[in-house]
Amino acid sequence: MRRKKLTAVPNRQRTVRVLVVDDHALFAEALMFTLGIEDRIEVVGWAKDGVEAVSLAESLQPDVVLMDVHMPCMDGIEATRRVREVSPRSWVTIVTSARSAELASHAKLIDSILELGQTSTVVPFPLHRRDEARTA
Repeated sequence: MRRKKLTAVPNRQRTVRVLVVDDHALFAEALMFTLGIEDRIEVVGWAKDGVEAVSLAESLQPDVVLMDVHMPCMDGIEATRRVREVSPRSWVTIVTSARSAELASHAKLIDSILELGQTSTVVPFPLHRRDEARTA
């Protein structure tokens, strides 16, 4: 009997499903446009506040939730806690323009989303400016 030779299957990365949560429509649209450029990322929804974020996270079960901090109805901190309850496999990362216009480069954000969506470990994603890191 001949044995079939096993060959390696190419490592295909799966698409990372992202939920964007931000009450500023222009910022959210720009973020979703930027993420839409990357083939390995699928933006599955946009929530305008924390309450909507929890509802969408429960129904969509995204891999990654990009969460603003300052929002009406429910802030990003409380929304993050609740999202983790209704969608425990989702990673939540805080993205806000409140403190600095220099959040991170688009490439770093995309890389971090892909890493979060592909791993089961915490990936550090510093969003502070270098001078803020020295004073912390």
